[in-house]
Amino acid sequence: MNLVKLEIERHRWDGMQCGCDRSAAHVATDLLRLAQGGGEHGFDVVETLDGHAYIPSVLFEPSVPAVSVVLAALADDISPDAREGFLEALLHLVAGEGQSIKAEAEGRDLISECIDAAKSGIWLLYSEMFSGRSVGAAGYAYEVLTLVDEDEDRVRRAQAAAAHFLPEDLRPE
Repeated sequence: MNLVKLEIERHRWDGMQCGCDRSAAHVATDLLRLAQGGGEHGFDVVETLDGHAYIPSVLFEPSVPAVSVVLAALADDISPDAREGFLEALLHLVAGEGQSIKAEAEGRDLISECIDAAKSGIWLLYSEMFSGRSVGAAGYAYEVLTLVDEDEDRVRRAQAAAAHFLPEDLRPE
C-alpha cells in the first residue's frame, strides 16, 4: 500500500469539495482502506466513490486525484477483488460526460483532466489486459484503453492478442 499512500498524500483532499458537499478528505481515507483490504462496501470501489468523486456521468473535483490513486493501486500489491474494483472505478472516472457546476465555474474540464491522468498509466492497463489474473479486470482495462489511448491501432491489436483474456463480448469478431 506504499504507492497508494504516497499518491494520496500528494493531494490536498481537505481543500477539495466532494460530491456530497463535504471536504473530500474522507475520499482519501476510503481509497486507502479499499486498497488495504476493503471498506464498508467490501471491495466495491465504484459504490464507495459514487456520490463523492462522481455520480453516473458527472465528475466532481476529487475525480482527478482519484484517477492517480487508482493507478497507484494497480501498480501496488492489492487483492484481485480490489484490482477489479479499482479498474471498474477507473472506467467510471474516464467515461464522465459532465462535471460539477463548481468545476465548470472555475473553468476546469474534469473529463479531460481524468483522461489525461489515466494516460500516465497506459502500460499498467495493457499489462492488466494480458495478465490473465481476471477476465473482469482485463475487460475493464480494455474498456478504459478504448477511451484514453489515442492509438486505435494499438488498442485493436492488443484486443486481438489478448482476446482469450477478455470477456466474450469484448473479443474481436
